[in-house]
Amino acid sequence: MKAKPNKKFVDGQKYYGIHACLALWDLRPQDVIRVYVHESNVPTFGALLKGCARDKKAYHIVSSEELNRITDSVHHEGICIVAKGAHGVSFEEMVTLLQRQKECLLYLDGVQNPHNIGSILRTCAHFGIRYVIGDQLPPLSASACRIAKGGAERVQLIRLNDPVKSLHQLKKLGFVLVGTSSHKGSSLYDYRFSERTILVFGAEADGMGRLLQKLVDHHVQIPGTGWVESLNVAVATSLCLGEYVRQQRPAWDFS
Repeated sequence: MKAKPNKKFVDGQKYYGIHACLALWDLRPQDVIRVYVHESNVPTFGALLKGCARDKKAYHIVSSEELNRITDSVHHEGICIVAKGAHGVSFEEMVTLLQRQKECLLYLDGVQNPHNIGSILRTCAHFGIRYVIGDQLPPLSASACRIAKGGAERVQLIRLNDPVKSLHQLKKLGFVLVGTSSHKGSSLYDYRFSERTILVFGAEADGMGRLLQKLVDHHVQIPGTGWVESLNVAVATSLCLGEYVRQQRPAWDFS
C-alpha cells in the first residue's frame, strides 16, 4: 500500500541497509513496527511486506528522496525499518552463557567511530565471535548497523560498569587478555592463542588506557613495513581474529 510516511520515530529505532534489514526481519520479525521501501526493493523484501500485511503492520512504498529524509542518510540502500531495539545481554548473563567452551571475546577501549564499530561487528559475525565488551561502547547507530551487514543482529555489545572487576572475573574463568600494539609484543603470527582469549583493542588516537595495560597478559603486533604508524582498528581486528580462528578452527563448529 502507498501512504504518506510518518516521520515520527518515538516508538522505535530506525534501521537501514539491505543486509541489516534482512537480518532484522529474519531474527526478530516481532520487533518490526513499520517499513519504508523503495519500489526497486519490493522483490527483495517480498516476505517482509507479506508479513507486514498479515500482521497489520504499516509499510510504505516511497521514493529515494523520501528515504533520504526519513533516514537522514543517502546510504539507506532503498529500505528503512522502524523497529524495537534488540534485547541486550548483561555481563552476568554472558558469563553464564560462556560456560567452559572455547571462546574469543573482544574488548574495545575507547573505540567510538560508528564505521569502525560496524566493520568490527561484521568481522565478528563472520568469525563467530558472539560478544564485544567495553566500558565506553557507544549506542549502536543505524549507520553502524548498515555497515555491519547484519552482524549487529548476531553479535552482542556488552557495556561494563566496572571493567577492572569484570576482567578479573573473566581471568578467573581462564581467559587470557591479549593486547594489540603497533610497537611492542610478539608477532601475531608467532603467538599461540589460548582457547579462551580476550583480544583488546584501543582507540586509534590514544591506544589502550593505563589500567588496561596493567591487566593485559600478552601483547601482539601485526608485522608490517613501518611506513605507516598502525592499521585501522577494524582492519587490525580482522587480522587478529582471523589468526585466532585459524589456530582454533579444527575444534570449532560454525554450523
